[in-house]
Amino acid sequence: MSSWQRRYFKGKQVWVEVDDLENPILKEGRVSMRYSDDEEAKIYRANPRNISESSADVVDAQEEFEKPKKKKSGTKSKAKPITTAESPDQWGPRREFREVPDELIDVPNPPPGTIEIYTDGACSGNPGPCGYGVLIREGDSYHEISQFLGHGTNNIAELMAIKVALKEIEDRDKPVRLHSDSSYCIGVLTKGWKAKANRELILSIRDLVAEFSDLTFVKVKGHSDHPLNDRADHLATSSLEYR
Repeated sequence: MSSWQRRYFKGKQVWVEVDDLENPILKEGRVSMRYSDDEEAKIYRANPRNISESSADVVDAQEEFEKPKKKKSGTKSKAKPITTAESPDQWGPRREFREVPDELIDVPNPPPGTIEIYTDGACSGNPGPCGYGVLIREGDSYHEISQFLGHGTNNIAELMAIKVALKEIEDRDKPVRLHSDSSYCIGVLTKGWKAKANRELILSIRDLVAEFSDLTFVKVKGHSDHPLNDRADHLATSSLEYR
């Protein structure tokens, strides 16, 4: 069943037809798009590479697929987009806990032998102060990690959460199910989406992904009252307080 969800097309707010997992529906390599949330609005067919989840992602898309324009004399050059988090000496303390929080005590354990991960990133301003949250479960084992990353973007924070989580897994032959509400991350890591911004970080995560025998990325809907995803979101947003 499809629905229409707000996205950005070359910097402009639009509505795009998506499936139950909030992924844009492809028809002959194009996505259906309209400029208002009105059922009678005219529908256009757009290249999926020009569609992004937030206005911050538009910078990445334009950098990758648009040729740079020549500067006009007398005009100021635009600041380059942020493509990496600040150096580790600008990061906050890494916070880790292994006790199950009260709100998750009644949540069933993952299937036996399976490692379950939930990740999220947060950014104030985008770009601005950013941080990540990670939640890892295996049987009765519980581990959560969060950290402030300095000045960056939401995409950087989301990607760093995934990288930190994967690096924590020692036995990479076990089944791993990594849950994220970021279509951007899942796209650039598993669907071959091209992105010039954050390229070094993305490539390092792809190398990590290749080391796992059974790793599946699962798209979850953000802010949908899912206790594990909500906990990852809480960890990410709380990290901004520990600079």
